[in-house]
Amino acid sequence: MSRGTAGAAALDAWLLEKIGEDWFPGASWLVGDARQVLFEGAVGNATQAPRPITASVDTLYDLASLTKPLATGLLAVRLQVAGLLRLEDRLDHLLPEWRPRDPGPSLTLLDLLTHRSGLPAWMPLYALATDVPGRVAAIASALRPHPPLVAVTYSCPNYLLTGFALERVSGAPLDRLFRDQVTGPLGIADLGYRPDPAERPRIAATETGNAHERALAGPPAAGYNAFRRDLIWGEVHDHNAWTLGGVAGNAGLFGTARAVWSLARHFLKEGPSYLQDEERSWFSHDFTPGLNQARSVGFQLASTRGCSAGPDLSPRAFGHTGFTGTSLWIDPVAERVLVLLTNRVHPRHRDRDLHPLRREFHSRALAL
Repeated sequence: MSRGTAGAAALDAWLLEKIGEDWFPGASWLVGDARQVLFEGAVGNATQAPRPITASVDTLYDLASLTKPLATGLLAVRLQVAGLLRLEDRLDHLLPEWRPRDPGPSLTLLDLLTHRSGLPAWMPLYALATDVPGRVAAIASALRPHPPLVAVTYSCPNYLLTGFALERVSGAPLDRLFRDQVTGPLGIADLGYRPDPAERPRIAATETGNAHERALAGPPAAGYNAFRRDLIWGEVHDHNAWTLGGVAGNAGLFGTARAVWSLARHFLKEGPSYLQDEERSWFSHDFTPGLNQARSVGFQLASTRGCSAGPDLSPRAFGHTGFTGTSLWIDPVAERVLVLLTNRVHPRHRDRDLHPLRREFHSRALAL
């Protein structure tokens, strides 16, 4: 049920149509500005198996790659403000075990955070190494699709490495760092890593087993026999993150739509004073001009051709999506935060491009 106008009810009805077309079993959505929630709603089921549980505005979703900007990117900027690092720091200075096979420019944290590093998009690191130094070495030895700084390749290894570096310089695991630096000071509940098992009835379930990831891993994981086979419910879907204890730079956050808004509104200039203008600029500035994607720290910019923003968001908007079916876009011109959380991988992965649906959601949401 939605909270708001007849237009919000119509948005609920449209999402129910998408559920009927098997895009996902359920969804939670929100439209807000820097000060308040304007509209919100939830439709469908948070779980279909082992029993149906109705989705609500209080449902926690596996945010997947929304972790990249909301946790890892944000923490990198906050640790820079605290003087523990600089985004221009070289990766090999932060992680001495980083010894890349390809000679060339030394990678910096900013190269990783903006996906201009040239590293591969994805790797089944759990099949290549059991500890963090081994995973760093595995990424360092991987073949790169292109040299650094010449193109953008969206890459989970970028954010895994950044997460390792943040833990190293701070001396704290990412989940504690996120709690101490972000959700604790801001008083945000319902956003964090490794949700309490007691909360499971209000968590949206994801995939039954790792069927999709097993297929994606292919020959490099031929001898790996620790894929999950039961319903993934209340633990992170991403297997690289799961094998790191559920806490990683690329994935691991769970949250409600309202909790996502509670943090995302701080990226707007009109928002509360947690971030200063200089800090906010890291998340809205294009650090990859002239390349195939426009990228800031953590986010994709709406000026990127073919992205999920759609025509009704301003070119200055920035956002991110998650593999499980999540999406966040922040528009400083319209002063809007748009959140759409789904579990399109429950009870199985659906191989459908969600971008057209997200663009239409943004158009409908902005018209409310």
